[in-house]
This record gives sequence, C-alpha cells and structure tokens, in this order.
Amino acid sequence: MEKLKIYNLFLFLLGLACLSLGVVLVVKSDLGISVATSVPYVFSLYFTKLSFGQWNYIIHGFSLLLLVIMIKKLTVKHLMSFIVAFLFGVTIDLFGGLLTFYTASTLVERIMLFILSSVVISVGLASLIKSNYPILPFDTFVKEITEIKNIKYKKFKTGFDLVCFTISFASSMLFFRKLQGLHIGTLVSAIILGSMIGSCLNFMNKYVGGKPLLPEEKTKAILDFDFIKFSKSKVTS
Repeated sequence: MEKLKIYNLFLFLLGLACLSLGVVLVVKSDLGISVATSVPYVFSLYFTKLSFGQWNYIIHGFSLLLLVIMIKKLTVKHLMSFIVAFLFGVTIDLFGGLLTFYTASTLVERIMLFILSSVVISVGLASLIKSNYPILPFDTFVKEITEIKNIKYKKFKTGFDLVCFTISFASSMLFFRKLQGLHIGTLVSAIILGSMIGSCLNFMNKYVGGKPLLPEEKTKAILDFDFIKFSKSKVTS
C-alpha cells in the first residue's frame, strides 16, 4: 500500500495542536497530569500573574539554558526547541481559553475525558516525532545529555521524571499544603502513554510518509550550526 505523503511541517503543527489540546483536556479531567507538565501547572496555580502556558515555556526555557551551560553549545536546534516550547505554551492558553466553559461534572465524564486526552496526546507526540522537527526542551535535555554522557536513555529519563515529580510534590505541599495536579492519572499516564505513542507511531510509519521542505542534509547542517563555536572562531581569527 502506498503511503500518504504529508509535509513534515503539517505533521509538526498537527502534533503541536493535539499535544496542547490533550494537556488542556487532562487538566479538565482533574485526574492527574503528566509528571513533566505538573511543574508549570503547580506554579501557574500559585503564581497566577502568569498563565499555565507561560509557565510552560519559562520552565522549558530554563531546562534549555541549563543544557547549554552544561554542554557549552548553543545551536539553531536549541533555539528552535525553545520556539516549539513557546508555541506549545501559547496553544495551551488558546485551547484553555476556548474550553473555559466546560467542566466535567461526574466521575464518568472525568474518566472519559482522561481517556480522550491520552489518545489526543499520543497522536500529538507521535506526529511531532514523525515530523523530525526539533522537540520540546525537556526532551532535548534528556536526549542530548544521554548521548553526550553515554548514559542509558531510560535510566536518565526516569531520573529526570523523578526530579520533576519531586519539584511538583514539594511545591504543592509548600504552596497549598496538599497535592495539586498529581493524582492517579499521573501514574496511569506513566504506564500507558509510552505504549500508546508507540502504537500511533507504528501506524504512521506504516501509512504516512513525511515530506521535508528542505533536503535532510541541508536541514541538519542548519540545525547543528553552533553559535558559541562560531563566536569563538571569530575571536581567534
């Protein structure tokens, strides 16, 4: 069967929209959001002058800054990763505003909403991966540190998630004296999302073919351009 050819940019935009919508839906379900998203969520509940979406790209940006300091490298890919985080935050606030009117009133509604959000998030993340565009800073941080330090990805990702959980837990108890954002759904997401994303990605790999706007070699050369290395070469010359 011939694959459906879709431009990578469309896959990226689809993925970003689905991921943002999924995050808003899971918040609406009130059954627990993912560990990574819980950090900006808790901060947005306490420091209300900034929105949930704004806290998302601020905290993602902080992780990216930490990565740049650790690896002493700042590439176009890193800047693009922050742009992805910014767009992610903006679309979260957009969908959050559009769905302000909706509240899941019964447990059955909340469970159905949680299931729907998991499907939408899985489609979103699979689309983002399939697009081959730069990923969110949290994922960039884990990916690059594991590659540079030669650490097993699963081991480091688990450690990273534990750090996020600890920050969310400590912040919740400090600010509210109770848990916010972390619930049974947080554990369920940790167990099932990986498999759901894998299934969506397998489906896309089978039936969908990505079309890059530029040749892959040229795209890689642009994304790997290192501003720090370039500035040092200018100084020495």
